[in-house]
Amino acid sequence: MPRFEHRPLDPDNVRPRRTAFSFPHSIPRHWLAGNPVRTHFFNAINLFVVSFEDFMGRVMRSRLSHLKDPDFERQIRGFMGQEATHSFVHAKYLQNLREQGYQIDRYLNVCEHIFSHWFERRLGMLLCVATIAGFEHLTALLAEIILSGKMMRGAEPSMAEAWEWHAAEEIEHKSLAFDLLMATRRSYLLRMVGALLGALVVAGFIGVGLVMLLRQEGLLWRKQTWKDLKELLFGPNRMAVRAVAIFVEYFRPGFHPSQRDTYALAEEVFGASRG
Repeated sequence: MPRFEHRPLDPDNVRPRRTAFSFPHSIPRHWLAGNPVRTHFFNAINLFVVSFEDFMGRVMRSRLSHLKDPDFERQIRGFMGQEATHSFVHAKYLQNLREQGYQIDRYLNVCEHIFSHWFERRLGMLLCVATIAGFEHLTALLAEIILSGKMMRGAEPSMAEAWEWHAAEEIEHKSLAFDLLMATRRSYLLRMVGALLGALVVAGFIGVGLVMLLRQEGLLWRKQTWKDLKELLFGPNRMAVRAVAIFVEYFRPGFHPSQRDTYALAEEVFGASRG
C-alpha cells in the first residue's frame, strides 16, 4: 500500500498530499545500503529539518496578510501545508533514532532554540524570508541530486519512499519561497545574503549532525568512514561538485527557480505505484 498520495505534480496548485508513513522498529541502524556515512547524512538532515520547517511555517504565516494576490496566497498556504507534513513525518522517525541508542534530544533542543529564538528574534523578517528562499534553493538542488542519482537505491523501503516523496515535493514547490521573497522585497543584496545564510544552515547542520552520529557510533575516525564520505561527495553522484554548480545559479541577476526544469524527476515519483 502506498505511503503517500500519488497525485500528479502540479506546481500551479501546490497542496499537501495525504501520507501514511510509519517507521517500523525493524529499520536497520544503517538503513541506506548498509552504509553509515550515507545513512547518517540523511539522518543529520532529519534531525534539524523538523525545527527549520516549523520555523518556515511561522515566518510564512506572518506574511500571509501582506499578500495581495489571492491565488498566490493559496499557493503559499499549500506550500506551508507541504512543509508541515514534512515536519510531521520526519518527527516520527526521531523516535527510531532514540530507540537505536542515539543521543539526539540536546541537539534537537539547540536546533529549536536557534531557529525559534535567534533567527526569528534577531535576524528580522526580511532576512528570515531571504534565508528561507536560499534554503529552499538548496533543498531543491539536493532533491534533484537525490532523484537523478537514484541515491535511495538499496535503502529500507519506508525510508526510501519517505525521502523520495519529500524530494519530489521540494521540486514541486521550489519556486514559491523565491516568489515570496520577491513579493516581500526585491533586493539583489538581500537575496544574496539569504542564499549565504541558507547555505550556512544546510552545510552547518548537516555537518554537525553527521559528525555527532558517527562519533556516537565510534566510527568518526575510521579510515573507511572518510573513504565513504569522499565517495558520497565526489563519487559517481558528484554531490559536492553539482551542488556548487547549481547553487551559484542563484547569484545570476535574472535567476528564477523555474528556469531549471527538474519537474520530470518529481513526476516519476508521483506517478510511481508501490505496493
